[in-house]
Amino acid sequence: MKKVLGWSTIVLALILVMSLGCHAADPLKVGVVIPLTGDYARFGEIQQNSFLLAVDVINKAGGVKGRPVTLIIEDDNGRPDLGRSAAEKLIVEDGVLVLTGARLSESAWEIAALAEQRKVPFLVTSASADEITEQGWKYVFRIGPPLSQYFGPMLSFLETVVKPRTLAVVYENSLFGRKASEQVAQAFRKMGGEVVAREVYEMGTTDFQRILVKVRNARPDVVFMAAAAIEGANLVRQSQELNLTPKVFVGGAQIFTYLQFMLVAGGAADFVFSIDLWSPRLPYAGAQKYFDDYVIRFLSSTNYHGAEAYACMQVIADALDRSESFTPEGVRQALVETDLKTVFGPVRFVSDGRMTQQNSARTFLGQWQGGVLETVWPPEFATGPYVYPVPLWSGKP
Repeated sequence: MKKVLGWSTIVLALILVMSLGCHAADPLKVGVVIPLTGDYARFGEIQQNSFLLAVDVINKAGGVKGRPVTLIIEDDNGRPDLGRSAAEKLIVEDGVLVLTGARLSESAWEIAALAEQRKVPFLVTSASADEITEQGWKYVFRIGPPLSQYFGPMLSFLETVVKPRTLAVVYENSLFGRKASEQVAQAFRKMGGEVVAREVYEMGTTDFQRILVKVRNARPDVVFMAAAAIEGANLVRQSQELNLTPKVFVGGAQIFTYLQFMLVAGGAADFVFSIDLWSPRLPYAGAQKYFDDYVIRFLSSTNYHGAEAYACMQVIADALDRSESFTPEGVRQALVETDLKTVFGPVRFVSDGRMTQQNSARTFLGQWQGGVLETVWPPEFATGPYVYPVPLWSGKP
């Protein structure tokens, strides 16, 4: 009997060890929803590359408590309905512990509402609509700044350096475009300026002559363009062709921070200002290394969208490591207590009465100079001096 009991104990112990070993190797699943097709595929590609780069670094360092992190990536095509269904699939079928991604605010809103309903944490990467973190949702966090905080450096630069009296706004007919145009126009009026033109266009527009002639006739000191996709580059190039010469052009982030903007706009891109959220030369832990590693691996450049994605994975890995249990609720509790230095800057999720679980990320003003987007404002973060007054175009290129 003793011999049988001894062998039984050994067999049970072996089964237990094997079971624990298998469990230890089980991956920790993270769900990602981004646009990999459609008008915003270029943004999604940079984010996907950055997510993958971050996960490789995490897993090469041993994963989280000995378990690898795996990404399950779904394409939403920039459509809110597909974003919600993709998130539903990730939660119900794939059993992810946490969601991240969401390039567009419309998609982020749908995913956030679902995440709150399903009680799965959702770390918003780039979507900027203020409303996303104004609902008091417990399971929704955002690493990037809300749209209302984008414009501080731009307005400070205009008020301090340019001192403009008139503004024209050209914007895409999207949630981002409408909100950005409203907020910039309102802030400019508070500065004592006059908004002399507000022109809207539909996504996919290629010929902006009618709009730009109206803007040129208004003779604004500043032209602000709220354009998320390649239309922004076409707007600037066609402005040069029509000899539209305000004191400054300012782009509302997104496409204006991409190398593609400079390539499509050509010489017209020089000295255009852009709202920006990141540069590899900012004093953020690992920012330059992330940029260099990205260029080496993918043979292309990255920008703030990629930095946000990479930082999201840093934050998620940190939360998983601190979580008392590998469950959605355990990850949520850990995210609440996040205090981490990332490639995108310090990350802490703060609730101030209006917004909940919102990171206090900085924004900057950049300027294209000789094919390089230099951070020029605020002065304490400048990577190079601004160029102003801006040299006037001599006419058509």
